[in-house]
Amino acid sequence: MARKKEKKKGVKIEFLSRSILEGKSFDEKLDFIMEKVKSDVILVLEEGLTPEEKKKLIERSVSEIDDNFPGIEFSGFNSNPGIFEKILSVLTGQERKEGLVIVGSSKIMEKVGEEKDMISLLAKME
Repeated sequence: MARKKEKKKGVKIEFLSRSILEGKSFDEKLDFIMEKVKSDVILVLEEGLTPEEKKKLIERSVSEIDDNFPGIEFSGFNSNPGIFEKILSVLTGQERKEGLVIVGSSKIMEKVGEEKDMISLLAKME
């Protein structure tokens, strides 16, 4: 007798190292983030977002709001780079955005709290 697969309740959280998104254009990063968030996954990104990237993420999510997707919530902080990181970014010509960002669907991320170097999240299960 075949057993019915039970749907497990819970919240899926994926922790992404910066190397996963490294080398992608910002539009490709947005596509990746939006696909995950629309699948009810909460993403924790190892890298902070610039103000321009935050703006584009908000614009993109607002343009995709419909009956199945209520939009996104995100929170994050950027760490101040040390002298070594500053020198490395000058030598390599690449700006490293140290920090942490949490992104998820509004229907899952119920409450997000931010302090200087800390983020708290209350997620709801459906």
